[in-house]
Amino acid sequence: MDDAIQVFVTQARAFCLLVESEKIENSWVFAHTCLSQLLRLYDAALYLPEVEASVSATFARVDNGATEQLRKQLGQRLARDYYWEVFEPLEMDKPEALVGSLSDDLADIWGELKSGLAAADGTDPSSLNDAVWCWRFSFETHWGHHAAGAINALHALCFGGFADVDRP
Repeated sequence: MDDAIQVFVTQARAFCLLVESEKIENSWVFAHTCLSQLLRLYDAALYLPEVEASVSATFARVDNGATEQLRKQLGQRLARDYYWEVFEPLEMDKPEALVGSLSDDLADIWGELKSGLAAADGTDPSSLNDAVWCWRFSFETHWGHHAAGAINALHALCFGGFADVDRP
């Protein structure tokens, strides 16, 4: 397995384990750990190779009910869930701020990673290649935006003027 892919798979598994964990810890520690893990994951995604998906590539999407359940659990673990974001920061006209949700961001990223991990764990040799294609494509078109918004919000939650009062 290519080194960049191995690094990404390792970070994807670590991120999934973190957000799936039911361990109730201090909300600041959880937010700080999410920030750190998300930065590693984002960095690893930048180095995924460009590959072509096989003609027969299909991915089992994570059940929406599982994603929604995880979103609710994450919302309970974070001191603050909702934040202001600008969807398109390079818009020439003054953009409107939108409401973002950390729990939604983290759960959506988890769903994108889990479907790729399931494909990568398959016995078909083309499965890993297809998973890499899926991860890279969805990073560029979907979950990368969620990650960027979450990184900004998690940084504010850990270090900004409205930082979590549970900071050790």
